[in-house]
Amino acid sequence: MGWLLLVALAALSPGSANAQGTTEGTPAVCRIGVNIEDLYDLDMAADTFGAILWIWSLCPTPDLRPLERMAFPTADSGPDLGDVETIDTGTSQFYASRRVQGTFRHDWDMDHYPFDRQRVTIEIDDEFHGAARLLFEPDTEQSFLTPGLHDLDEWRVSDLILSAGVSDESSTYGLPGAQGSRYAFIEASVVLERAQVVPFLKLTSGVFAGVFIAFLTFFYDPSDRGAFGGKLGLLVGVLFAVLLNMRNADTTIGDIGDLTLVTELHLVTLALIVVLALAALRDRRRVERDLPVRHPNWPLLTIIGSLYVLVAAALILYAARS
Repeated sequence: MGWLLLVALAALSPGSANAQGTTEGTPAVCRIGVNIEDLYDLDMAADTFGAILWIWSLCPTPDLRPLERMAFPTADSGPDLGDVETIDTGTSQFYASRRVQGTFRHDWDMDHYPFDRQRVTIEIDDEFHGAARLLFEPDTEQSFLTPGLHDLDEWRVSDLILSAGVSDESSTYGLPGAQGSRYAFIEASVVLERAQVVPFLKLTSGVFAGVFIAFLTFFYDPSDRGAFGGKLGLLVGVLFAVLLNMRNADTTIGDIGDLTLVTELHLVTLALIVVLALAALRDRRRVERDLPVRHPNWPLLTIIGSLYVLVAAALILYAARS
């Protein structure tokens, strides 16, 4: 609640730039640069990622000091803020830098995993001066990613993207006499493209193994009364194995409530198992009525197998192209 008290007091102060219309003239502009030194602990299940970054500012006056009063609204907890280091540039510009390390929130969109493309963003806010007193300008020329980031595990990392803007705080949080405030912010974004499909294969290998085992039931002789129970038992076992694998996959990649590619493949496989079970029951009823039954039923095996492959391939191609 400390930052809220700061906003409230600043909004009520007659000389503050937080309240709109209380400061005349053009706002000062600080040039902000960012070096993202490291990204780590990319946790899809928890919707977080860790980052180490260096931030520097170049301001026209020494009283602005944005690095001492910056906030990180997407930080999962209070980030570890290093000391602010200042350097005398010998000019009318005042330079400062600071190291920041923390865990930040990010909504990992896993719908198209493993063909997903993520844009992780760290937002840096000024919540002291207000946009009437201070604006940010991104130092796009000097900002950079530490070279080692381009080899980040299973990801390809693009260039750093900096963008600046002004956020509107329309609410006064019920404080009489206060006015809505506007604050400068800057966003440092990195685009991650998945470069490996091995984790995806590990998550889906159990599904495709289950498909193979389920198709083996076509080779059970439907006229053998004892084999019918084993056939259904095998399908039920595969069904539960696929359900458990789906639950494990959803937990691993997160987005349990979303229909991801991995979930779709599991659901299609579950539908396949149900169709095979219905085919087994149909054959059994035909045998009981002394009707002819194919064994093995190659036409039905070809139709169901081809349909499953086409649907699975279509889902994968759609996710890859989206």
